Amino acid sequence: MIPWNPVGLATAIGAELSPAVDPDARLTGVVIDSRQAGPGQVFVALPGSRVDGIDFAPQAFAQGSPLAVVARPVPGPIALVKDPAAALGHLAEVALRRARVAAAGMKVIAITGSVGKTTTKDLLATITAANGPTVAARGSFNNHLGVPLTVIEADRETAFVVVEMGASHEGEIAALTRVAPPDVAIVLGVGQAHLGEFGSREAIARAKAEVVAGLTPEGTAVLNMDDPLVRAMAFGAPENLITFGFEDMARIRGTKRRLGPDARLRLTVTDQDTGQSARIATALVGRHLAINVVAAVAGAVAAGIPLTRAAAVLDQIGAASPHRMQVVNLPCGATLVDDSYNASPESMAAAITTAADLAGQAGKRVIGVLGEMRELGRAGAAEHVRVGRLASRHGFARLIAVGHAARGIGVGAATNGMADEDIEFWPDTNGLAAHLKSIAGQELILIKGSHGTDLWRVAQALGAEDD
Repeated sequence: MIPWNPVGLATAIGAELSPAVDPDARLTGVVIDSRQAGPGQVFVALPGSRVDGIDFAPQAFAQGSPLAVVARPVPGPIALVKDPAAALGHLAEVALRRARVAAAGMKVIAITGSVGKTTTKDLLATITAANGPTVAARGSFNNHLGVPLTVIEADRETAFVVVEMGASHEGEIAALTRVAPPDVAIVLGVGQAHLGEFGSREAIARAKAEVVAGLTPEGTAVLNMDDPLVRAMAFGAPENLITFGFEDMARIRGTKRRLGPDARLRLTVTDQDTGQSARIATALVGRHLAINVVAAVAGAVAAGIPLTRAAAVLDQIGAASPHRMQVVNLPCGATLVDDSYNASPESMAAAITTAADLAGQAGKRVIGVLGEMRELGRAGAAEHVRVGRLASRHGFARLIAVGHAARGIGVGAATNGMADEDIEFWPDTNGLAAHLKSIAGQELILIKGSHGTDLWRVAQALGAEDD
């Protein structure tokens, strides 16, 4: 972040400063968690459903924070605004604009899609970091708070800013592009995540297309040719367009996708315009991640990085963010496939297939711990049944369904021939980690479900060393 003084910051967000503010204070960062506050850090006090950030302003001040952005007066150095969350967005918008002026040639790269945003972001940020100072979203920072907190970190040295843009309603990505207009906009795919909020895949496609509409005037759209709904976005794309995928006509084309003996992904990526081609041997687990590798290479090419240089960075790369197709050998002798961060019908099917492949190579039985997939609306019941059938079809030895909606997973497995005694239902995760430790021997354990099921906590508990 390029340093501010309080007067400049207040002007940017339309705030009223209290007399306690030191006008010469040097503001070098922004936090929304008071535990991260310290000298130079502006604390933005966000209201919440359970706690109000303003209650933690005294803690932020005690830790050295020179300024808090608040919605109502409290003692201390404050900037008073109507809406702290909106103020954070305004501040990020102006801060990024300042950084662009100071860092000539900075590229802002935005990634959206129903599945694979974080994996693609991690891959692409690794490429850009090898080619210049990079600011990238932490974890899944992809909403009206995460995007501003990411781009606000850009300074005069920054060459690349890599962000995710997610949405559960139309108009949300458009708002994010106003905060951070992308020079490169990557659309991965249109799946069924958040189908309950959107109502149809066509509505989801319209929401994802907002990132293309929000491009800077000279920006480049990077579109997945393998997905018909994304391919159709080319009609509304700017002149600068790069396509990617495994389709013959994709400019950045993946071929020879295969798994090594350890289920690690191998593929070849070719720029069909320039003829550049490279083989990539990753440490990623699963064939389904191939499209993310191709997308990352395409995004890098759009940002001015040659394909061969991008591909070299991805050689032997593994998962960077936690709980995404991580393979862990547990102390008990079992193998954990931790894909527990989130779930949709598409990613659930990919995880089941990958787990079955891994188990087959290792000669292991599979215990599937599958949580409910949320925000699917009316399609949810049928999708859960379909997941259960798929797990049974792939020979899972045992199935543990977690969460109310996940009962359908058990129903689907039973209707496809899995014995009732091999199917368990847990309403929540209480005691589940201990239960798994008690029953696991040499099996492969797949854990996957929506983030709200807390299955990631179960995976984390299993992966920890025994006391």
